[in-house]
Amino acid sequence: MAKVYRQYFAGLASAGGALACGAAIGWSAPVQEEFTSENDYGITFTTNEYAWTGSLMTLGAAFVCFPIGVLITLIGPKWTMLLMVILFEIGWALMIFAQNKIMIFAARVLTGMAGGSFCICAPMYCTAISQKEVRGIVGSFFQLLITNGVLYAFAFGGFTKAFIFNIICSIPPIIFAVVFIFCPDSPIFLIAKDRVEAAQKSMEWLRGKDFDFSAEFNEMKADNAKLKENKVNLGKALCRKVTLKALGLSISLMVLQQFSGINAVIFYSTEIFKSTAGDLEPRFSTIIIGVMLVVATVVSLFIIDRYGRIPLLLLSSVFQVISISCLSVYFFLKEKDEKSVESLGWLPLLSICIYILMFSVGFGPVPWVFMAEVFTEDVKGIAGSISATTNWGCAFIVTQVFPILNGSIGGGACFAIFAIISAVGGVYIFFCVLETKGKTFAEIQAELEGKKE
Repeated sequence: MAKVYRQYFAGLASAGGALACGAAIGWSAPVQEEFTSENDYGITFTTNEYAWTGSLMTLGAAFVCFPIGVLITLIGPKWTMLLMVILFEIGWALMIFAQNKIMIFAARVLTGMAGGSFCICAPMYCTAISQKEVRGIVGSFFQLLITNGVLYAFAFGGFTKAFIFNIICSIPPIIFAVVFIFCPDSPIFLIAKDRVEAAQKSMEWLRGKDFDFSAEFNEMKADNAKLKENKVNLGKALCRKVTLKALGLSISLMVLQQFSGINAVIFYSTEIFKSTAGDLEPRFSTIIIGVMLVVATVVSLFIIDRYGRIPLLLLSSVFQVISISCLSVYFFLKEKDEKSVESLGWLPLLSICIYILMFSVGFGPVPWVFMAEVFTEDVKGIAGSISATTNWGCAFIVTQVFPILNGSIGGGACFAIFAIISAVGGVYIFFCVLETKGKTFAEIQAELEGKKE
């Protein structure tokens, strides 16, 4: 029997960078009140200026995806992730010692770039090192650690001043580097670089010396030989019918993930709760959201390889529509007559908790796992970068436009838009997206090509 715990360990270690990314994502909500009023930094943002601290992080993540795709192809996902620790620490150093708004904006771009790189590298590494029976679980570690990072930021940010909070946020990248440096490189990447002996040692570490992984290893070598026999330049490889189909499916899932409104809820959760009639302090409501993110993602780990990707996406879509529709109705009623919602202060928290729970079960982890599963090795770095760039580009649009739309058309209309997009997404997934559960990479490619193995 293969030593699955080693695959779990390496997957969790690689996803440690996602914890750092989650902390960067969650940073803006708990410190918004401090940075939009008098604070120890002596730097005060207007509401519109502060919106950029959220959106610049996503813009940095979108900007870095293509260079990271090239870097993955050259040096592999392991060393790419370790290099990004430097970028993370430069970003947090700028934040800790910020003297003006420009330094904070620059810090958000740099931490966004570092975080965005992990969104490509970690899922690719996790799926490359794992057996098909546990690939969904290991691939979901990325989303699990992102949600833990968001909770980490919400919990510490809710009870510390910005200066201390920034120091706390700079710690996860260092811990990640110390642990992950001892993990092996991806055997698929090593084979692609003709380092077969190193790939063999990587497999021995991941599966155990006593486990017979020869069939799996030979399939990796055969897939690589097939790619080399039919080697074409990158442009032609990206234009292959199978690559375009995989790219279309992956991009569509990324668009649906972001336009369901998740980052609007996370980045502006404290402000959303401030505008409701609930009795609970906004910072505690925000922490509850972080807990829900983690709990739901843990649940998804145990069911993603049992029930498959499509059922989880559909389940997620249905409950997102219901919960966000309830939130929309609440704000429509509040905008019409504030007294009408005085007895409904519990509804926003309940709706957002259900939304977060169901998003984290399906739409949170699955698009990233899917991205890492559907591309061949010769285009995986660049094609994955295109998908990730789309994801972060959409996140930028949502985080930048949401506060503007919220101020002009109201929360009711904003959340109604998110609900409609989630509903359309569910229909699209049911009819168009393929299932990858329990299939080898070769079987997935064959299905994308329209063949049956």
